[in-house]
Amino acid sequence: MKKLLYSFILLFSFLSATTINIPSDYTTIQEGIDASVDGDTVLIAQGTYYENLILQKEIVLTSHAINDNLDSEWTNNENIHGTIISGTPEPVDPNFGSCLIIRDENIQPVVIGLTFQDGVGTAMVELDTCEIDVQRPERSGGAILIYKAYPTIMYNRFINNGSSAQANDGNNPLAVTNGGAISHYDTGDVEFDEDRNNARSNRHSSRDIPEELNIQNNYFENNSSGDGKNFYSRGYEGAIDVSYSIFDDIDCVSNSVNDFVLKSRENEAEYIQNDISGNCIEENLFYVSMEGNNDNPGTESEPFKTIGHALSFVKDDSSITTTIYVGEGVFSPSTTGEQFPIVLPDHVHLLGTSRETSILDAEADAEKESRVIKIVEECQNIKVANFTITGGNAVSAGCIGGGGILVTHPDLQYVYDGPVSPVNAVFENLIVTDNSAAAGGGISIWRVSGPTLSNLIIQENTSEKYGGGLMIFTAVASVTDVTVSGNNCYTDDSFGGGIIINNSEVTLTNVTVTDNTASFGGGVSVSNSDATLTHVTISGNTATTSGGGFLSSPFSNNTLTNSIIWDNGPESILAFTTTTISYSNIQGGWDGEGNIDADPLFCNPDSTDFTLAENSPCVGTGESGVNMGAFGVECEAILLTDKDVIPLKYCLHENYPNPFNPVTTLSYDLPEDGMVNITIYDLVGRHVRRLLNSPQTAGHRTIQWNATNNAGQQVPAGLYLYTIETGQFRQVKKMVLLK
Repeated sequence: MKKLLYSFILLFSFLSATTINIPSDYTTIQEGIDASVDGDTVLIAQGTYYENLILQKEIVLTSHAINDNLDSEWTNNENIHGTIISGTPEPVDPNFGSCLIIRDENIQPVVIGLTFQDGVGTAMVELDTCEIDVQRPERSGGAILIYKAYPTIMYNRFINNGSSAQANDGNNPLAVTNGGAISHYDTGDVEFDEDRNNARSNRHSSRDIPEELNIQNNYFENNSSGDGKNFYSRGYEGAIDVSYSIFDDIDCVSNSVNDFVLKSRENEAEYIQNDISGNCIEENLFYVSMEGNNDNPGTESEPFKTIGHALSFVKDDSSITTTIYVGEGVFSPSTTGEQFPIVLPDHVHLLGTSRETSILDAEADAEKESRVIKIVEECQNIKVANFTITGGNAVSAGCIGGGGILVTHPDLQYVYDGPVSPVNAVFENLIVTDNSAAAGGGISIWRVSGPTLSNLIIQENTSEKYGGGLMIFTAVASVTDVTVSGNNCYTDDSFGGGIIINNSEVTLTNVTVTDNTASFGGGVSVSNSDATLTHVTISGNTATTSGGGFLSSPFSNNTLTNSIIWDNGPESILAFTTTTISYSNIQGGWDGEGNIDADPLFCNPDSTDFTLAENSPCVGTGESGVNMGAFGVECEAILLTDKDVIPLKYCLHENYPNPFNPVTTLSYDLPEDGMVNITIYDLVGRHVRRLLNSPQTAGHRTIQWNATNNAGQQVPAGLYLYTIETGQFRQVKKMVLLK
């Protein structure tokens, strides 16, 4: 097989009309390519060429290795090692950072005998049928980006492509979204930014599209991306033959790599992996730490540094679940070199230490967008737990959205009656905060069936139009034990400041929706859906137009039971459809069995405490004698005259927000008068700030910390401890400062 392929390349070369030598004929490779015509050979002498090449012709691009005997020892060939095309450290156009772009007209050039390294990919724009006008960029093809072309790529080395900077260098590195080494697009849904509204993107070729791409006999080492670490394919429905190639790590039992390493969007293309090689993966349990190293074996004592590297070690075996444990700290492009979005293959459980201390920060903004986690395809057995998800930005992603987390059908179409993907994915014990998108600022569940969200805090996220905190569109999903607070839709004609549910079947159980804002449905907006809400508290939300707490538009069939909708503005509930409410406390009243209209007597709503006082009218008045709302009884009877609340027991609550920047509020309960000391320490126990050391009377109390020490100086980002001491009571909690 190898000899036949080698003969094919030589034949192509011999038939070439002209051989152009680099650097003797032209000093740069691009000049040689520009001077060539179809059938020519551009022959490159040894050396390092810092270029970002564009190839739009059917030529041979090669080193002098083409004249060597490339047998089984080809990886040691001097011409291949010594002829290097390196992505320029600072490309003239930062949107074009691939070492080589091959594009247009279904061309079929040959690339042989080169080393491609340090490419950072090219910015592509994904077209969208969404009603929001968007330009959604994604960086792709670290070393080689192929667009509507079908090259033969053989006997090449791909080294260290996908990211422009190592961790801890203080920079904000460019990072590849997909295709760390190679990306191949055969679709009109993605195009170059320069091609939008340009005739080039609509050009068609009479050349036939081959049924198979020849990508055999290549060497891949230390490439990285959010998905498709070594090869990413979208739109091509043939076979991609990577046989005889060498990868970092492989499943030696099946002689294959997983779909994180070789990815075909929607499984359109088939990867042929005959006789591939690499280090054998032995384990299915790996550890990641800020102090780790990707040269380590990934054990607890010798952990990896990045999650992306750990994903390379997932076996292509549906009977095995791979668990990746992530330590404490902030995992981001600038701290550990983590690349976002993180795209999980099937049968992976990604587990942090705790949601307060294991932080995934995409460090994205309007100039450099990226989600934190993206789940695509018909995924199976995926779990993400015990993290803070922050710093995601998908403002250009249109109504698909998902600034922090996106769970989506792969075709990303904005359709009501289209198919949905089955998704067996669990999101558990997460804080989703400070993310932005056009829709679903914190989380977007888009055209899928099956995901579950439990024990989440979704807070302080923003969206342009739909679902400041959470959006569920054309989906079937379950949401349990979730707090949605302080999220915002910031444009006119926006819906669902906290949650928007559209054309979906959703159950919300033990969910609190507070202090969210939008034009319509400040707390929750439901449209064309079947939504079941049980033990839900909706309070303190604001709509600038209507439906302060709960808005239900036509063609929905909603059921609310044992819930509280109170103190929202301009009105707590506005329903234009069938909404059945029973055994609930609705401000302004609502006809239905067991409903009441009375102050719920929350313990301390000003400090985000929506638990019930002993004498709350919501205690024991729900269906079958249960309490209404999402919480139980946590404070003694409230005097109805002045609402003075005396808590039942000492308690130090979790600070809010957490993580925070730059100010957070600490809440605590004092059942009796006493001397109170509240102190901040760093993670190693050094004294940072004494916030309080004075007598206080009994009650619910709060105090703020502005991230300064005793000298009034700003402290660095990281994990801090805060303690309360009063009498015999002492309690310690953790909080995270983000910068």
